Amino acid sequence: MPPVASVVIPAHDAAAFLGEALAACLAQTLPEIEVIVVDDGSRDRTWDILTAAAAGDRRIRPLRRAAAGGPGAARNAGLDLAEGRWVALLDADDLFLPDRLQRLVGQAERLQADLVADNPERRDFASGRRLGSLLPAAATSAGPLSLLALVQGDMPDQPADSKLGYLKPVFRRSFLEQHRLRYAEDIRVGEDFLFLFECLARGGRCHLLPEPGYVYRVREGSLSQGNAGALQLSRANRRLPGLLPPGAEPALRALLRRRQRLIDFDCFAFEIAGGHPGAALRHLHWGGPAHALRQFRLAAGAARRRLAGRG
Repeated sequence: MPPVASVVIPAHDAAAFLGEALAACLAQTLPEIEVIVVDDGSRDRTWDILTAAAAGDRRIRPLRRAAAGGPGAARNAGLDLAEGRWVALLDADDLFLPDRLQRLVGQAERLQADLVADNPERRDFASGRRLGSLLPAAATSAGPLSLLALVQGDMPDQPADSKLGYLKPVFRRSFLEQHRLRYAEDIRVGEDFLFLFECLARGGRCHLLPEPGYVYRVREGSLSQGNAGALQLSRANRRLPGLLPPGAEPALRALLRRRQRLIDFDCFAFEIAGGHPGAALRHLHWGGPAHALRQFRLAAGAARRRLAGRG
């Protein structure tokens, strides 16, 4: 009999924490699961740890990729193998609380949803200290999440630790298969948001629930990729308007344009700071005199810092 849920874990050089992620999956109160772990070209002992764990529990299904293809490629390989009615994604350095899958699958089926997400709980990776929920209470509700609300909840000028792009929903596998939905393999930052956006654009009914269940373990630099990550975010965001359904509301299109301007300002700053003014020009937007002045001051400041470094 097929499992009720498939958990897909992409793992690259994850030997230091993969065992904890596996233990959290195998401790789920929903027993009818499979755990598909994709070793994405690891150079450490990830594969040895994975195969040893699989020998002790038949629910673990290991898959090895010879070369690292990134999180999107690893997740897609896992999705292609999944047999569960529901699919959950888990990053190898994160955890599930014990009742997460049973609770979310039950809620999803009761609500007739295509995807359901809970409110991730943040914990310090080193100490395990709880840092609070990822989302404010106002961001969670039992009603379906709209595309407009999704974008409003993941704008670049929001605090990095309260964005909807960090959600880890549980997906109805038949919905993913019906719409041939897979992760973008050429995007390494923001691929989760791009995938979630496409799910909603294809008509997916997504519910956000206030209870915690996904444990997001915060390591240094894990919540923000800095301006370098903005280059990937810019590429991902440029794909969003092409995914919009016919008749998408003008407010949503306008918000996506604003999101692009904000992301591209970070790209501009990154390229200027790196001494690449030509590349920076590709990210310029005319946003009025104040915006132009801000970009000019940024460029001038970066130039002064480079000249001072040569002195």
